[in-house]
Amino acid sequence: MQNATQYKLFSKRKLLPWTVGILIFIAMLVTVEYIVGWTAVFAQWKTMPLSTLIPALILFAASYLLRAWRIYDLCQPDLKGRFISVLKLSVLHLYANNMLPMRLGEGLFPILMKRYFAVGFAEGFARLIWLRVLDLIIAGALVAVTFSYFFPLFSLLAVVLGTLFILLLYALYRTKGRQWLIQHSFYPKIEPMISQLKNTAPQSRRQLFRVIIWTFLSWGCKLASLIMITRALQSLSVFEALAGVLGAELSSILPIHGVAGSGSFEAAFMAGLAPIGLLSTEVLGLAVNLHLFILGATSLFALLCFWIPVAKPTREDISI
Repeated sequence: MQNATQYKLFSKRKLLPWTVGILIFIAMLVTVEYIVGWTAVFAQWKTMPLSTLIPALILFAASYLLRAWRIYDLCQPDLKGRFISVLKLSVLHLYANNMLPMRLGEGLFPILMKRYFAVGFAEGFARLIWLRVLDLIIAGALVAVTFSYFFPLFSLLAVVLGTLFILLLYALYRTKGRQWLIQHSFYPKIEPMISQLKNTAPQSRRQLFRVIIWTFLSWGCKLASLIMITRALQSLSVFEALAGVLGAELSSILPIHGVAGSGSFEAAFMAGLAPIGLLSTEVLGLAVNLHLFILGATSLFALLCFWIPVAKPTREDISI
Protein backbone atom coordinates (compact mmCIF):
# COMPACT_ATOMS: atom_id res chain seq x y z
CA MET A 1 0.00 0.00 0.00
CA GLN A 2 1.32 3.41 -0.94
CA ASN A 3 2.52 5.70 1.79
CA ALA A 4 -0.23 8.06 2.90
CA THR A 5 2.24 10.92 3.22
CA GLN A 6 2.26 11.14 -0.60
CA TYR A 7 -1.25 12.57 -0.47
CA LYS A 8 -0.75 15.29 2.14
CA LEU A 9 -2.17 18.59 0.97
CA PHE A 10 0.92 20.51 2.05
CA SER A 11 3.65 18.19 0.75
CA LYS A 12 6.73 19.73 -0.88
CA ARG A 13 5.45 18.64 -4.29
CA LYS A 14 2.37 20.83 -3.79
CA LEU A 15 4.23 23.85 -2.37
CA LEU A 16 4.21 25.69 -5.72
CA PRO A 17 0.42 25.38 -6.29
CA TRP A 18 -0.23 26.64 -2.78
CA THR A 19 2.19 29.55 -3.22
CA VAL A 20 0.64 30.59 -6.53
CA GLY A 21 -2.87 30.09 -5.14
CA ILE A 22 -2.20 32.33 -2.14
CA LEU A 23 -0.65 35.04 -4.34
CA ILE A 24 -3.71 34.99 -6.63
CA PHE A 25 -5.97 35.20 -3.58
CA ILE A 26 -4.11 38.26 -2.23
CA ALA A 27 -4.12 39.89 -5.68
CA MET A 28 -7.88 39.37 -5.91
CA LEU A 29 -8.47 40.96 -2.49
CA VAL A 30 -6.41 44.02 -3.43
CA THR A 31 -7.98 44.33 -6.91
CA VAL A 32 -11.55 44.22 -5.59
CA GLU A 33 -10.76 46.80 -2.93
CA TYR A 34 -9.13 49.10 -5.48
CA ILE A 35 -11.80 48.81 -8.20
CA VAL A 36 -15.03 48.37 -6.21
CA GLY A 37 -14.33 48.45 -2.49
CA TRP A 38 -15.27 45.61 -0.16
CA THR A 39 -17.76 47.84 1.65
CA ALA A 40 -19.66 48.38 -1.60
CA VAL A 41 -19.48 44.66 -2.39
CA PHE A 42 -21.03 43.62 0.92
CA ALA A 43 -23.64 46.39 0.66
CA GLN A 44 -25.22 44.55 -2.28
CA TRP A 45 -26.52 41.92 0.14
CA LYS A 46 -28.86 44.49 1.67
CA THR A 47 -31.06 44.09 -1.42
CA MET A 48 -31.26 40.29 -1.03
CA PRO A 49 -34.69 39.20 0.30
CA LEU A 50 -34.97 35.99 2.32
CA SER A 51 -37.72 34.91 -0.08
CA THR A 52 -34.99 34.58 -2.70
CA LEU A 53 -32.04 33.50 -0.56
CA ILE A 54 -33.74 30.51 1.10
CA PRO A 55 -35.15 28.91 -2.11
CA ALA A 56 -31.76 29.49 -3.79
CA LEU A 57 -30.04 27.72 -0.93
CA ILE A 58 -32.52 24.82 -1.15
CA LEU A 59 -31.91 24.47 -4.90
CA PHE A 60 -28.16 24.57 -4.31
CA ALA A 61 -28.50 21.79 -1.72
CA ALA A 62 -30.63 19.79 -4.19
CA SER A 63 -27.82 20.00 -6.74
CA TYR A 64 -25.45 18.46 -4.19
CA LEU A 65 -27.90 15.65 -3.46
CA LEU A 66 -28.28 14.93 -7.18
CA ARG A 67 -24.49 14.89 -7.69
CA ALA A 68 -24.18 12.36 -4.89
CA TRP A 69 -26.97 10.25 -6.41
CA ARG A 70 -25.14 10.35 -9.74
CA ILE A 71 -22.03 8.87 -8.12
CA TYR A 72 -24.17 6.31 -6.31
CA ASP A 73 -25.87 5.26 -9.58
CA LEU A 74 -22.64 5.22 -11.60
CA CYS A 75 -20.92 2.97 -9.03
CA GLN A 76 -23.68 0.36 -8.80
CA PRO A 77 -23.76 -2.35 -7.62
CA ASP A 78 -20.54 -1.75 -5.63
CA LEU A 79 -21.94 1.02 -3.41
CA LYS A 80 -25.47 -0.34 -3.05
CA GLY A 81 -27.07 0.62 0.27
CA ARG A 82 -24.45 3.25 1.15
CA PHE A 83 -25.92 6.45 -0.24
CA ILE A 84 -25.36 8.47 2.96
CA SER A 85 -21.65 7.66 2.82
CA VAL A 86 -21.60 8.61 -0.88
CA LEU A 87 -23.28 11.90 0.03
CA LYS A 88 -20.55 12.67 2.53
CA LEU A 89 -17.86 11.81 0.00
CA SER A 90 -19.47 13.97 -2.69
CA VAL A 91 -19.98 17.01 -0.46
CA LEU A 92 -16.45 16.89 0.95
CA HIS A 93 -15.03 16.47 -2.56
CA LEU A 94 -16.99 19.48 -3.83
CA TYR A 95 -15.90 21.48 -0.77
CA ALA A 96 -12.25 20.64 -1.43
CA ASN A 97 -12.68 21.59 -5.09
CA ASN A 98 -14.11 24.96 -4.11
CA MET A 99 -11.52 25.71 -1.44
CA LEU A 100 -8.17 24.33 -2.58
CA PRO A 101 -6.03 26.03 -5.24
CA MET A 102 -4.90 24.67 -8.61
CA ARG A 103 -7.35 21.73 -8.82
CA LEU A 104 -5.81 20.05 -5.75
CA GLY A 105 -9.33 19.27 -4.51
CA GLU A 106 -9.88 16.72 -7.30
CA GLY A 107 -7.37 14.43 -5.61
CA LEU A 108 -9.69 14.02 -2.64
CA PHE A 109 -12.18 11.97 -4.67
CA PRO A 110 -10.01 8.85 -5.21
CA ILE A 111 -8.61 9.22 -1.67
CA LEU A 112 -12.10 9.16 -0.11
CA MET A 113 -13.25 6.39 -2.44
CA LYS A 114 -10.43 4.28 -1.07
CA ARG A 115 -10.93 5.33 2.54
CA TYR A 116 -14.70 4.89 2.61
CA PHE A 117 -15.31 2.08 0.11
CA ALA A 118 -11.96 0.26 -0.36
CA VAL A 119 -11.86 1.35 -4.02
CA GLY A 120 -8.36 1.44 -5.50
CA PHE A 121 -6.87 4.76 -6.57
CA ALA A 122 -6.84 3.85 -10.26
CA GLU A 123 -10.53 2.92 -10.22
CA GLY A 124 -11.42 6.02 -8.21
CA PHE A 125 -9.58 8.24 -10.66
CA ALA A 126 -11.33 6.55 -13.60
CA ARG A 127 -14.71 7.17 -11.94
CA LEU A 128 -13.76 10.83 -11.54
CA ILE A 129 -12.88 11.09 -15.24
CA TRP A 130 -16.34 9.81 -16.21
CA LEU A 131 -17.97 12.35 -13.89
CA ARG A 132 -16.00 15.17 -15.50
CA VAL A 133 -16.83 13.93 -19.01
CA LEU A 134 -20.53 14.02 -18.13
CA ASP A 135 -20.15 17.53 -16.70
CA LEU A 136 -18.41 18.75 -19.85
CA ILE A 137 -21.13 17.30 -22.09
CA ILE A 138 -23.92 19.07 -20.18
CA ALA A 139 -21.92 22.29 -19.78
CA GLY A 140 -21.12 22.36 -23.50
CA ALA A 141 -24.79 21.90 -24.39
CA LEU A 142 -25.82 24.70 -22.01
CA VAL A 143 -23.18 27.06 -23.40
CA ALA A 144 -24.38 26.34 -26.94
CA VAL A 145 -27.99 27.08 -25.99
CA THR A 146 -27.09 30.25 -24.08
CA PHE A 147 -24.93 31.82 -26.77
CA SER A 148 -27.37 30.83 -29.51
CA TYR A 149 -29.79 33.22 -27.79
CA PHE A 150 -27.40 36.16 -28.24
CA PHE A 151 -25.51 35.08 -31.39
CA PRO A 152 -27.72 32.60 -33.31
CA LEU A 153 -25.76 32.50 -36.59
CA PHE A 154 -22.35 32.26 -34.92
CA SER A 155 -23.58 29.56 -32.54
CA LEU A 156 -25.09 27.53 -35.40
CA LEU A 157 -21.82 27.68 -37.32
CA ALA A 158 -19.85 26.68 -34.21
CA VAL A 159 -22.15 23.70 -33.56
CA VAL A 160 -21.89 22.50 -37.17
CA LEU A 161 -18.09 22.82 -37.25
CA GLY A 162 -17.78 21.19 -33.83
CA THR A 163 -19.96 18.27 -34.87
CA LEU A 164 -17.99 17.78 -38.08
CA PHE A 165 -14.72 17.87 -36.14
CA ILE A 166 -15.93 15.22 -33.68
CA LEU A 167 -17.17 12.99 -36.53
CA LEU A 168 -13.80 13.40 -38.29
CA LEU A 169 -11.90 12.39 -35.15
CA TYR A 170 -14.18 9.38 -34.69
CA ALA A 171 -13.68 8.33 -38.33
CA LEU A 172 -9.89 8.63 -37.99
CA TYR A 173 -9.97 6.57 -34.81
CA ARG A 174 -12.12 3.85 -36.39
CA THR A 175 -9.93 3.60 -39.50
CA LYS A 176 -6.29 3.97 -38.51
CA GLY A 177 -6.26 5.74 -35.17
CA ARG A 178 -7.02 2.75 -32.96
CA GLN A 179 -4.39 0.57 -34.66
CA TRP A 180 -1.81 3.36 -34.42
CA LEU A 181 -2.58 3.84 -30.73
CA ILE A 182 -2.18 0.14 -29.92
CA GLN A 183 1.07 -0.14 -31.85
CA HIS A 184 2.62 2.98 -30.32
CA SER A 185 5.36 2.59 -27.72
CA PHE A 186 3.46 4.53 -25.03
CA TYR A 187 0.35 2.29 -25.23
CA PRO A 188 1.51 -0.18 -22.52
CA LYS A 189 1.75 2.75 -20.11
CA ILE A 190 -1.80 3.96 -20.72
CA GLU A 191 -3.44 0.57 -21.29
CA PRO A 192 -4.21 0.02 -17.57
CA MET A 193 -6.09 3.34 -17.40
CA ILE A 194 -7.96 2.56 -20.63
CA SER A 195 -9.01 -0.76 -19.10
CA GLN A 196 -10.13 1.04 -15.93
CA LEU A 197 -12.18 3.50 -17.97
CA LYS A 198 -13.88 0.61 -19.77
CA ASN A 199 -14.59 -1.19 -16.50
CA THR A 200 -15.98 1.90 -14.76
CA ALA A 201 -18.09 3.17 -17.67
CA PRO A 202 -21.89 2.85 -17.44
CA GLN A 203 -22.64 -0.82 -18.03
CA SER A 204 -25.87 -0.34 -19.96
CA ARG A 205 -27.70 2.27 -21.99
CA ARG A 206 -30.25 2.56 -19.23
CA GLN A 207 -27.57 3.34 -16.65
CA LEU A 208 -25.91 5.83 -19.02
CA PHE A 209 -29.25 7.55 -19.60
CA ARG A 210 -29.85 7.77 -15.83
CA VAL A 211 -26.49 9.32 -14.97
CA ILE A 212 -26.92 11.85 -17.80
CA ILE A 213 -30.31 12.78 -16.35
CA TRP A 214 -28.82 13.17 -12.83
CA THR A 215 -26.05 15.34 -14.29
CA PHE A 216 -28.52 17.53 -16.17
CA LEU A 217 -30.79 17.92 -13.13
CA SER A 218 -27.91 18.73 -10.79
CA TRP A 219 -26.63 21.38 -13.19
CA GLY A 220 -30.15 22.71 -13.60
CA CYS A 221 -30.69 23.10 -9.85
CA LYS A 222 -27.31 24.76 -9.35
CA LEU A 223 -27.70 27.16 -12.27
CA ALA A 224 -31.25 28.05 -11.20
CA SER A 225 -29.96 28.81 -7.71
CA LEU A 226 -27.11 31.00 -8.94
CA ILE A 227 -29.34 32.81 -11.44
CA MET A 228 -31.77 33.65 -8.62
CA ILE A 229 -28.92 35.13 -6.54
CA THR A 230 -27.49 36.99 -9.55
CA ARG A 231 -30.79 38.60 -10.52
CA ALA A 232 -31.58 39.53 -6.92
CA LEU A 233 -28.24 41.33 -6.57
CA GLN A 234 -28.35 43.08 -9.95
CA SER A 235 -30.96 43.67 -12.63
CA LEU A 236 -30.11 41.19 -15.40
CA SER A 237 -32.26 39.10 -17.69
CA VAL A 238 -32.33 35.32 -17.22
CA PHE A 239 -30.08 34.69 -20.22
CA GLU A 240 -27.66 37.47 -19.21
CA ALA A 241 -27.37 35.95 -15.75
CA LEU A 242 -27.00 32.48 -17.27
CA ALA A 243 -24.13 33.67 -19.50
CA GLY A 244 -22.19 34.98 -16.51
CA VAL A 245 -22.94 31.97 -14.31
CA LEU A 246 -21.93 29.49 -17.02
CA GLY A 247 -18.69 31.36 -17.59
CA ALA A 248 -17.93 31.20 -13.88
CA GLU A 249 -18.80 27.51 -13.70
CA LEU A 250 -16.54 26.69 -16.64
CA SER A 251 -13.64 28.30 -14.76
CA SER A 252 -13.52 25.04 -12.79
CA ILE A 253 -11.82 23.32 -15.74
CA LEU A 254 -8.95 25.81 -15.73
CA PRO A 255 -5.68 24.64 -14.12
CA ILE A 256 -5.02 28.03 -12.49
CA HIS A 257 -6.99 28.90 -9.36
CA GLY A 258 -6.37 30.92 -6.29
CA VAL A 259 -7.27 29.70 -2.81
CA ALA A 260 -11.05 29.12 -2.73
CA GLY A 261 -11.17 29.61 -6.51
CA SER A 262 -10.42 33.30 -6.13
CA GLY A 263 -9.61 35.27 -9.23
CA SER A 264 -10.52 32.70 -11.85
CA PHE A 265 -14.20 32.57 -10.83
CA GLU A 266 -14.64 36.34 -10.99
CA ALA A 267 -12.68 36.67 -14.23
CA ALA A 268 -14.67 33.87 -15.89
CA PHE A 269 -17.98 35.40 -14.75
CA MET A 270 -17.03 38.71 -16.35
CA ALA A 271 -15.74 36.91 -19.46
CA GLY A 272 -19.15 35.28 -19.86
CA LEU A 273 -20.79 38.71 -19.91
CA ALA A 274 -18.12 40.46 -21.99
CA PRO A 275 -19.44 39.29 -25.42
CA ILE A 276 -22.81 40.90 -24.71
CA GLY A 277 -21.27 44.17 -23.51
CA LEU A 278 -21.94 43.87 -19.78
CA LEU A 279 -18.73 44.89 -18.05
CA SER A 280 -18.62 47.30 -15.11
CA THR A 281 -17.41 47.63 -11.55
CA GLU A 282 -20.87 46.51 -10.41
CA VAL A 283 -20.47 43.26 -12.37
CA LEU A 284 -17.17 42.59 -10.58
CA GLY A 285 -18.89 43.10 -7.23
CA LEU A 286 -21.71 40.81 -8.38
CA ALA A 287 -19.20 38.08 -9.32
CA VAL A 288 -17.54 38.35 -5.91
CA ASN A 289 -20.87 38.09 -4.06
CA LEU A 290 -21.98 35.12 -6.16
CA HIS A 291 -18.70 33.44 -5.30
CA LEU A 292 -19.22 34.20 -1.61
CA PHE A 293 -22.66 32.57 -1.78
CA ILE A 294 -21.15 29.40 -3.26
CA LEU A 295 -18.35 29.28 -0.68
CA GLY A 296 -20.76 29.91 2.18
CA ALA A 297 -23.22 27.25 1.01
CA THR A 298 -20.59 24.59 0.33
CA SER A 299 -18.95 25.29 3.71
CA LEU A 300 -22.32 24.86 5.44
CA PHE A 301 -23.00 21.57 3.65
CA ALA A 302 -19.49 20.27 4.38
CA LEU A 303 -19.88 21.11 8.06
CA LEU A 304 -23.20 19.24 8.23
CA CYS A 305 -21.87 16.18 6.34
CA PHE A 306 -18.56 16.06 8.18
CA TRP A 307 -20.26 14.45 11.19
CA ILE A 308 -21.89 11.66 9.17
CA PRO A 309 -20.30 8.40 10.39
CA VAL A 310 -18.80 6.15 7.73
CA ALA A 311 -17.88 2.52 8.32
CA LYS A 312 -14.23 2.29 7.29
CA PRO A 313 -13.00 -0.76 5.33
CA THR A 314 -10.50 -3.04 7.00
CA ARG A 315 -6.85 -3.09 5.89
CA GLU A 316 -7.45 -6.42 4.14
CA ASP A 317 -10.26 -4.89 2.06
CA ILE A 318 -8.19 -2.06 0.65
CA SER A 319 -6.66 -2.44 -2.80
CA ILE A 320 -4.33 -0.20 -4.76
